[in-house]
Amino acid sequence: MHGYVVSTVTSFIDVPGKISFSIFFSGCSIRCRDCHNKKLWNLDSGKLTSADSLIEKIKLNTLIDYVAFMGGEPTDQMEFLIHICKRIKDEIKLPIALYTGREFEVLPKQLTDLIDLIICGPYKKEMHVGGWPASSNQRIFTKRGEQWNC
Repeated sequence: MHGYVVSTVTSFIDVPGKISFSIFFSGCSIRCRDCHNKKLWNLDSGKLTSADSLIEKIKLNTLIDYVAFMGGEPTDQMEFLIHICKRIKDEIKLPIALYTGREFEVLPKQLTDLIDLIICGPYKKEMHVGGWPASSNQRIFTKRGEQWNC
């Protein structure tokens, strides 16, 4: 399976208090007006990348506590995103964070069953808070067992 990925980085800010392996997907159908990643809106801003190569990169990074999906909009490549999340859970057993401009309520259970932390909602410059998350309309969902808390 393949999807379009712009870059991968080791991050100290995407999951507060954790070291994450952050994967930036290309393509975004939401296109928030004041998005800071507009260069990722087009699918062709990324490179066609195999699930196998992403899994290998994650496995090689032994310092990470989390895998974080960013964008662009990761849910625009839903089949690929779910596939990668399943493999992370089965093969690597790391928690997963998802940044999405979509609201929690529209995310499929097939995806949310695999995720541990979701930062959701479109970025709104007029609601910018200068912290985490970036705008006050964005919600943070954490999972404890099977229960989601906001």
